[in-house]
Amino acid sequence: MAELPTIAAAGRRRAALIALALVAIVSASAFVLFPHDRALIWYGLYAIPAHLLISFLSHEPALFAVAKLYSPRVIATVGVIACSVAIVLDYWLIGWFVSRKLVREQFDKSRAYEIAQRIFRKAPFLLIAGSAFAPVPFYPVKILAIANDYSVVRFIVAMVIGRWPRFVLLAMGGQKVNAPNRWLLYAGIGLAVLALLQIWRTRRRRMRQPPDGPPLP
Repeated sequence: MAELPTIAAAGRRRAALIALALVAIVSASAFVLFPHDRALIWYGLYAIPAHLLISFLSHEPALFAVAKLYSPRVIATVGVIACSVAIVLDYWLIGWFVSRKLVREQFDKSRAYEIAQRIFRKAPFLLIAGSAFAPVPFYPVKILAIANDYSVVRFIVAMVIGRWPRFVLLAMGGQKVNAPNRWLLYAGIGLAVLALLQIWRTRRRRMRQPPDGPPLP
């Protein structure tokens, strides 16, 4: 099987801008053509930032809310499209970050990163698909893929294989539970606050860390 082309660093920005333009055009057209499906459209737009690598937004409460209105297959399809857009954006934004010389040197010096990279290179496609389906953090695999310049096309295919059935199952579970929208709203806000606090604590800890020593207590 021929190697799928990897988007070069210079083309990632162009791909991200094209993806954003398509999202704007398609969503604006959908709002006009399908006014009764605005909840589904808003869900798709919300799911994009919710699946970015650095995001404090929680995806599941929104999925559970829209699951009351649409079939699990429709929700899963919209969800993986949103995830694909988020991946293209992450390849541009995070790709630029990890390619910086200082950041790359820190990665190369990390023993944990070296071990993770070795595992990733053995079966990257299977690792991405499995991580996309399993209830585990997805961002480590995404960082490894971007740092190793893994094909964004293959990444999206593997992600769809894992995420689509996962979203179907979540939507089916949401339909069974049928939680009130108010509870889902509170859950989304609470999870967002917790995520912001974690980001703030991590940033504060790194600012207090000496340049060549362990973090301060």
